Amino acid sequence: MQFSSLVQQHTDAPLISYDIKQDSKGYIWFASELDGLQRFDGYEFSRWNILSPTEQDTTMANVNQLLIDNQQRLWISTWGQGVTLLDEKLNVRMRYHSKAEAAQQLPSDRAQSFFQDQQQRIWISTVGGLRYVQAAEPNKLEKVQLLSDLRVWQITQSDDGYLWLASSKGLYRLSEDLQQLDHKPLPSLPEGEQVLNPTEIRTLLAVEQGIWLGTQLGLFFFSFEADKVTNLYPAEFGVINTLFQPQPDQLWVGSSAGLFRINSSEQQRSPQHFLPTADIRKFFKDQTGVIWVASRNRGVFKMNPLPQNFEALPFPLAAGPEKSLRRIYSQTIIDDKIWLGVDHDLLSYDLNQQIWRSYPLPSRRPHNQVQAVAVDHQGKYWVGSDLGLFVTPRLADPFSQQDLPDSIKKLVGVTTLAADADGTLWLGIWEKGLIKWPQQNSEGRLEYFNITSQPGDAIISMISDTSDSIWLVSRFSGLYQLKRSTGLITRYHSGKDSMIQLPSDVLLCAEKVKDHQLWLCTNQGLFFMDLKHNRTELYQIEQGLPDNRVVAINAQDPASVWVSTKRGLTELDLASKTFKIFAEKINTNSLLLETRALNRSSSGTFWLGTAAGLYQFNPRLMQSYKFNAPMLISKLKADQKQWLDPESSVQNPLELPATAKEITIHFSFLEYFFTDSHQYQYKLSGLDDEWHYLGHEHQISFNRLPPGHYHFQVRNSLEHSEQRIASLYFVISTPLAQDKRLWLFISLVSLLSLWLMWQARTRNLHQQNSRLNELVRQRTMDLEQANLALNQQARTDFLTDLPNRLAFSEQFELLQRQAIRQKLAFTLVLLDIDHFKVINDTYGHDAGDLVLTKIAQNLNQRLRQQDVLARWGGEEFILLLPETTAQGAFVVCEELRQSLMRLLIAYGEHQISVTATFGLAQLHDVELELNHWHSAADIALYQGKKTGRNKVVVYQADPTETFE
Repeated sequence: MQFSSLVQQHTDAPLISYDIKQDSKGYIWFASELDGLQRFDGYEFSRWNILSPTEQDTTMANVNQLLIDNQQRLWISTWGQGVTLLDEKLNVRMRYHSKAEAAQQLPSDRAQSFFQDQQQRIWISTVGGLRYVQAAEPNKLEKVQLLSDLRVWQITQSDDGYLWLASSKGLYRLSEDLQQLDHKPLPSLPEGEQVLNPTEIRTLLAVEQGIWLGTQLGLFFFSFEADKVTNLYPAEFGVINTLFQPQPDQLWVGSSAGLFRINSSEQQRSPQHFLPTADIRKFFKDQTGVIWVASRNRGVFKMNPLPQNFEALPFPLAAGPEKSLRRIYSQTIIDDKIWLGVDHDLLSYDLNQQIWRSYPLPSRRPHNQVQAVAVDHQGKYWVGSDLGLFVTPRLADPFSQQDLPDSIKKLVGVTTLAADADGTLWLGIWEKGLIKWPQQNSEGRLEYFNITSQPGDAIISMISDTSDSIWLVSRFSGLYQLKRSTGLITRYHSGKDSMIQLPSDVLLCAEKVKDHQLWLCTNQGLFFMDLKHNRTELYQIEQGLPDNRVVAINAQDPASVWVSTKRGLTELDLASKTFKIFAEKINTNSLLLETRALNRSSSGTFWLGTAAGLYQFNPRLMQSYKFNAPMLISKLKADQKQWLDPESSVQNPLELPATAKEITIHFSFLEYFFTDSHQYQYKLSGLDDEWHYLGHEHQISFNRLPPGHYHFQVRNSLEHSEQRIASLYFVISTPLAQDKRLWLFISLVSLLSLWLMWQARTRNLHQQNSRLNELVRQRTMDLEQANLALNQQARTDFLTDLPNRLAFSEQFELLQRQAIRQKLAFTLVLLDIDHFKVINDTYGHDAGDLVLTKIAQNLNQRLRQQDVLARWGGEEFILLLPETTAQGAFVVCEELRQSLMRLLIAYGEHQISVTATFGLAQLHDVELELNHWHSAADIALYQGKKTGRNKVVVYQADPTETFE
């Protein structure tokens, strides 16, 4: 039996659970000690309140038993807080407890079990006694007078109407009219044996011949025919808590020591033992056949309900420490034997004798990867591994390298191999490409094909038959076709220049159907290519493939292709182009499926390789199975508002707020064992009428849907039918801001208001006109003054209050035109403060700004009124001396230079001295633009800087004539 732990799949699953039930919609309900009452939809757990609003106790109830009656009401018993009845809308209908009014008062708040009998009475057993209510009128509890507050653990009813009570004092039989009570004692204990509560029966199960009784002493059987407890089952079970009969000849015993399965028709046979560390409290079989097991210490388990179409064949135990999982690197069928290259070993399984055999490979260190097995024309077996190539002439002899040429012995990292009819061997070598050993020549002469030589790449699979082509599958570089006759190699890849474009260069396997047709395993889906007709087909999740990561293919059946993916096994029907999913029907983890490990024997049996061993199946003998599970919408959220189990119809759609920005719909196909394998499709009519693939996502969000009526439908994409579609109708009302009638009213009011305002404005227009004219006149004057101020600011350096570059350029053009008209001399000077950066670095930029200001003031005081001094930028000033020759300008600049040398600038406690270098230019062509004058002066300035600074240099056209 295959069990899976709910706690390992869902972190919020109950750790301590006593009971499990399923309602008519398909939800699973759990009674939990720590988490109270929980509802499960396969993906999410929801906690449910079971206390009335007037009760102040907010602690989580210790829920231990559940009952869903014929009216789909949910009864919940607790250990300490009595009993709660939820109506069909899951609202609290009634509370029964020791402090309630007399009609709802229980003898104890520690309730133990429920039972609904054939007379539609609901029985409630507590540690203080037994009570019942009529299902149609649950307002009043009643007591059986024959029972004096007996502690009843469990109740059942036989076909003749008698009620059978498992109690602390043994087995009781109560007539259906509640007027006759009989005690059926257990056999006496052997003399000298003592146990606590020897008469206590904790659970019972009615079958055709009698009643099974579970006690701390073991398993008893009460025979209707003998009217007594006839025997004790000869096995130790621990304290028995629950009994279950999944089939007529099977009995499951849940105890403090785990789960025991016995054949009730063979009582002398030892029971099978499962979940040995679990304290089992309840079994439950849901609508799809999943059997749930609730335990007190290990949470909840589920058992796979499907027919055993796949037969497991575990690996033989490895030498040394036992290995439960082993990696398969190669799997092939040769001469009715399955050959497996696994980590460190070469194994074969004889299909006829059904025995395993291991073949040691010689080496001073373990073979990590046995990658390939082949047999040649002479019947010799060849094995390739990460440590090299090995051969044996007969399987009775060991594999070795003894008789191989030295060039072959040196080969390592063999990834695949194939043998031709003439004895030629083809070898794939890790990161080396392909090697040919022609006819196994004794000299070991090899031919190399330099393909897949990039780091990490290799030929991992090879298709070699009697045709002229060898097909080579690579890890990262696509598919290669090698022609034996010519040696020509053609590469097929994902690039646009490939003859046939592959969906990916990452390949895992290939299967040849005809000389021109191949199926490829890729990480982007199942790919078919027809070279003759230049046709391709790609199958992905959208077409029904369980997962795009295809790891193995078998296409030997002309009607179908078997495909192994990372989410399990599937069969592609070539006629209908549809997939039949077996992903969840193999009793193993899909992630354990191995690459290139799917073979078909001559008998039609398939062999699927996994890390846990081999699985065999025959498609002709497989039993079909479809899940009888409902599809439903469990929750809808519109921003912060939420609806659980939203109900709607075309006439009564769910009304969502007009302001809803995000709408999220949760749904589930309520089959609970293979939840992770379910895939969904949805359609939202009102937005579009197409079905869209969602994959494994069990919820979808829509953002900012426009107002309107919508019909949401969702279905299981693998097993959909009209009965398996969940629907939700909802409407998003038009926001008030988009209501046309409202806007028409607002428009009319606005027009009336505008007309009244126009009338008022017209009356005041003449009064305002004179004031406006006066205001315009005053504003115009202010604007003219502001423009003058802005114009002045735009032409003045903010730091030195000197003209800036723009103002200087305008003055230069003005004085240049005057000099041209009057044919006057004209000299331009550039001066630069020496070592100004040192001043900034030593005293700071505030000191530098002060130095520039003081220098500007000093220069201005010594110039004529017609001279133009401006700040050109940074520590550089420019000076225009009209009506002055170069010789005269030299005298002026020398005087300015000496005055700067005498200048001491006080900054805090420091006295800062400065010097400057001057460059003069008087060009013969006065009409040249300012940039020519500036360049000439800059050349002279640079010559001064270069020859020591603190000097005046005059520019000459011939640099050798520049003078100081």
